[in-house]
Amino acid sequence: MGKKYYCDYCDASFPDSKEGRKKHNLGLVHQRMKEAHFKQFTDSRTKLAQELQKTPCRRYLQGFPCKFGDDCRFSHLLPHEIDHLRYAAEMEETACIKFPSQLLKKDQPPIEDFVKKVEQLVREKEMASDKSSLWSPFENVHVINEEKMEELKSTP
Repeated sequence: MGKKYYCDYCDASFPDSKEGRKKHNLGLVHQRMKEAHFKQFTDSRTKLAQELQKTPCRRYLQGFPCKFGDDCRFSHLLPHEIDHLRYAAEMEETACIKFPSQLLKKDQPPIEDFVKKVEQLVREKEMASDKSSLWSPFENVHVINEEKMEELKSTP
């Protein structure tokens, strides 16, 4: 018994051979299943642009099922669904990810200054701990950190 090839897109398996895989990958069913798989990951703006280019499917709008289904060249979205898609596209645009360098204000000091201040605070804390033998490193850490962080934020 030879090896079997399993296609994730089609949920099918068949004998593994170069010719068999090539025939399967060039088949209409496989291409449609692969297209449907990747279509689910498209963003709302792309979906909206595709749907706005299509004219409405008359049969679908009259309430009858379209015999072409997802392969229909006409749009199967109702006006309120297009509005919902437009809103989702706007939300995706406004919710873009910003990197920390984009969030920095121009009047803020460089990160190196912040690191130096934190290191200085750590050294001060270590020196204070050397003076007090009863001091626990976990005692009042959150209070000191909050106070020092406020000092750091308020300094230009």
